[in-house]
Amino acid sequence: MKNLLFIFATYLCSCAALRGAVYVEVSNPSDFARRGEVVEVKWSDVQHCAALPDNVVVYNDEGAEIPSQLIFGEQGNLLSILFQADVEANASAQYKIARGKPQSYEPKVYGRYVPERMDDYAWENNLTAYRIYGPSLKDPLTQGVDVWVKNTPKLIINEWFAKNDYHHNYGEGMDCYKVGNTLGGGALAIVNDNKLTLSGNYLTQRCTMNGPLRTSAEFSYAILEVGGKSVSMRRTITLDADSRFSRQEYVFDGFDGEIEVAAGIVLHDVKARADGTNYVAITEAASDSKDPERDGNISLAVVLEGGKVSEDIDAHAVVTRRVKAGEKIVMLNGSGWSQGGVASHEEWQTQVARAAESLAHPLAVKVLRSRKK
Repeated sequence: MKNLLFIFATYLCSCAALRGAVYVEVSNPSDFARRGEVVEVKWSDVQHCAALPDNVVVYNDEGAEIPSQLIFGEQGNLLSILFQADVEANASAQYKIARGKPQSYEPKVYGRYVPERMDDYAWENNLTAYRIYGPSLKDPLTQGVDVWVKNTPKLIINEWFAKNDYHHNYGEGMDCYKVGNTLGGGALAIVNDNKLTLSGNYLTQRCTMNGPLRTSAEFSYAILEVGGKSVSMRRTITLDADSRFSRQEYVFDGFDGEIEVAAGIVLHDVKARADGTNYVAITEAASDSKDPERDGNISLAVVLEGGKVSEDIDAHAVVTRRVKAGEKIVMLNGSGWSQGGVASHEEWQTQVARAAESLAHPLAVKVLRSRKK
């Protein structure tokens, strides 16, 4: 009986301690610092801190509150909590999740369906902006990504679409990138007979989360007939605050065996290029501009998890791999602008190499029972 009482008392003490706060250790396996990187903690791992969705706060190791975001499932169930971590190279940092009244956070990300512009879907953060095309648009027909360059941290999608003059730079950036019937600034396509097979514009879209730290949306595409196979494609696009790289996840289905896919960027007036093991980084002149010298250089990149750089296909720089039906494929597409924070190709190459490293070796998140000294 004494043993049972001791165990019960220990349990009550543990619960009392945990109700006040949960500590999270974030470890960086890379040899460079990871700044402002969004990490995710399962709500089931922290809910014993007694916080509710409307009264949960995240603190850094200095005790300062930092922005966070809650992620809900389709049924309204709370799945996880996001926050941005700063971790030095080959080191770890601690964060506290506790009950409290959170501040109001200014969103750094945003995405939405744009029915007033031929069913575009656009997404952005404080560094860059992108869009893809929807079912109302008849040309181009592609899953390719359009790149909008900007030199302001404010969110500009709604303002630029409302103005309907985004090919002109009013001091904050513009759309000076040409997609056409290509993969544009970075998308995935099936490779068949050494040709890229475009899937056309999306058929359906659904925004699943929208800030303040992460925006994400899901897309479906028409069935493709490829080599006698009817192949379906589903796509999820996610963008986090303070990142130039969108994460794209694809699932192809409807075939036996394997197919080849390529993450690609169309090549315009390329000024510099760097190929890594599974990434390509390029810098080129503004491609949809009457005055490219005035409008500066655009830097672009794709990173394909498990891929390798291959020979160019259809005037695209590509990273390829083979995949099975139902397999999740992860890639990144990124962009920068010489007038908006990416001054040189060398700087861009470093950012892309680090993005590839970060994709391969994500920050490790561990929930602790108590604060480490």
